[in-house]
Amino acid sequence: MLPRRHILDVWEMIKEEEVLLSMATITLAIDAMKYMHKKPKNDHLVEALELNEFICYMFPGQRPKNRSLLYHIVADLLGLLMYGVPKTRKHIIENIETINYSEENIEIYPVIEVWNNLKVKVYRKKHGGEGVIEGFVKKIRIEMDTIERYPFVEDIFMESKKRIDEWLPSFASYYDESKRKVKTSYEKWWELWLCQKDKDSILNSMLERLANQAETEFDITIDKEKILTAIKSDTTINRIENELYSRWYKEGMDLLLKI
Repeated sequence: MLPRRHILDVWEMIKEEEVLLSMATITLAIDAMKYMHKKPKNDHLVEALELNEFICYMFPGQRPKNRSLLYHIVADLLGLLMYGVPKTRKHIIENIETINYSEENIEIYPVIEVWNNLKVKVYRKKHGGEGVIEGFVKKIRIEMDTIERYPFVEDIFMESKKRIDEWLPSFASYYDESKRKVKTSYEKWWELWLCQKDKDSILNSMLERLANQAETEFDITIDKEKILTAIKSDTTINRIENELYSRWYKEGMDLLLKI
């Protein structure tokens, strides 16, 4: 999912301000770190799970705030099920059910059970590139509705630029990089999302990235102006998409924390 919705994911679970700020920052940072190396250590979701475990054992003082990495995993899995799998992540659905977790990890972090439960209920096979692009448009609608109806999310996003310092030791240790490189990577990623900029700029930026992805991955040219007009004018659809996602996200998290 996109960053503002990831912040809202944490807010769905945690309302205490200081904890919320900390947990939102780490769930954003795991996305930013994807771009630190051309070849990540593992698949993104496996890496988030392993980082979560690493923090539990190596930085116990940061528990349980690192649990938001699990929130992030559930959100991304749900996003794949609901909105389709781009070519760059096509291997995920094939691999997610066969990841060699230890029995202990399966017991503590029952991600597979959540995946299988949601797969039965929400998975709809997308047909080719057009289906994936349609899914991305829905995610952009969710991001815009989040900006519109949950303005505090921008404040949390802004604060994360300072709060990343709290997580630098654990990220630097896990990735075996300097704290400066980790922080610089986060700041570059953060800048891309135009925190607290005007809504039109944010929307245009997301659509530009989608257009580039559609062209590169699927050789499809999208009508950016048509999509932009639809997203701006059909705000009710944006809200419905966001609320539908919230419904399944909450169900997935209830299951994760119950098992």
